[in-house]
Amino acid sequence: MQKQRIFTSAFLFLFSSNFLTFIGFEMLLPILPAYLISIHASPFQVGLVTTVFTIGAIIIRPFVGYYLVDHHRKGLAIGAGVMLLMITFMYPFLSTIWLFLLLRFFHGVTWGVSTTANSTMAVDLIPKTRLGEGIGYFSISTTVGAIIAPSLGILIYHSFSFQLLIYSSVILCLLAVIALQFVDSAEPVKHEKQPFRFIEAIFEREVWFQALLTVMTTLGFGAIITFLVLYGEQRGLDQIFLFFLINAIVSTLLRPFTGKWFDKTGPWSIIIVSAVVGFLSLIVLSYATNNGMLIIAAILFGAGYGTVMPCLQTWTVQKVSEAKSGAANATFLSSFDIGVGISAFTLGLLAEWISLEMIFRVVSISFLLVALFVYKDAKRTRKNNHM
Repeated sequence: MQKQRIFTSAFLFLFSSNFLTFIGFEMLLPILPAYLISIHASPFQVGLVTTVFTIGAIIIRPFVGYYLVDHHRKGLAIGAGVMLLMITFMYPFLSTIWLFLLLRFFHGVTWGVSTTANSTMAVDLIPKTRLGEGIGYFSISTTVGAIIAPSLGILIYHSFSFQLLIYSSVILCLLAVIALQFVDSAEPVKHEKQPFRFIEAIFEREVWFQALLTVMTTLGFGAIITFLVLYGEQRGLDQIFLFFLINAIVSTLLRPFTGKWFDKTGPWSIIIVSAVVGFLSLIVLSYATNNGMLIIAAILFGAGYGTVMPCLQTWTVQKVSEAKSGAANATFLSSFDIGVGISAFTLGLLAEWISLEMIFRVVSISFLLVALFVYKDAKRTRKNNHM
């Protein structure tokens, strides 16, 4: 029997839109703190840039997941894309710190809507028998976009101006909205919805285990984006960009293989192996004294973390009915945000007491815990299946 296609025109347009959205958003992240300092923000206010954004995204996602149960995904995604464009355009015109932070909150809200709607549309478009493989491919638009963007943002900011950076981001957001026009998403099947309860909706109860694993896995990523540049300066590693570049290349090249592995054997074996590889990547990084060791750590991180995350997203969606795919995606994305937020906060406090190489060694334990928890779940599932 012929396999159903993943790479339809609708999937490719959605992939392109998500890729452009992530570049347009992520290219601002390393620049906003410097811009806030230039308009006389305090260190505390600079720290709030990420906090208020994350709060906005987490608050809105349960509502989006509930809305998507029986509403059209495409219209919501286009509306969110237009709002991202408008909010981004407003950044250079705000000189008051608290107005800037308020805009960041609404930027987080809109980002939460956009990413949840896009991910849910992707699940709709991917053949259910190839879901692991398809989500693996789709997540390339997220990981590669997020890795390319910071370097691009820094280049534009230092070579030209903050205004040109904003206009570049706006153009990318516009192209993303245009690409969405060509996505033929299916009409949602009408389901009887349960009453909305915000506290319960923050995390879809059926995927609490996958959400916990996502938070734990993201701790390692949070350590990388928070401390790697500073660590490189301390160690005299002058090619830190190689870590991000090689990580993206390796995780992308492995997607066809790892996606098929997931679809054939389920989530347990691939997540256990990849989590152990993620652990090794941070251990190698903590001992890196030259660019060769940095490259080895990047290869391992791309193979480890770069594989675990799309597998966890696929597993999360598979655990629920089709009607709850929006809520499951919202839970996964919120878990990612929470993991990054916890990592940045707790490891930032820890860095006052221990060295950065010890930070990487401490946080590497989270990967081992993920492997252990998944191993225990595999044993429990195998036992239940034989009862």
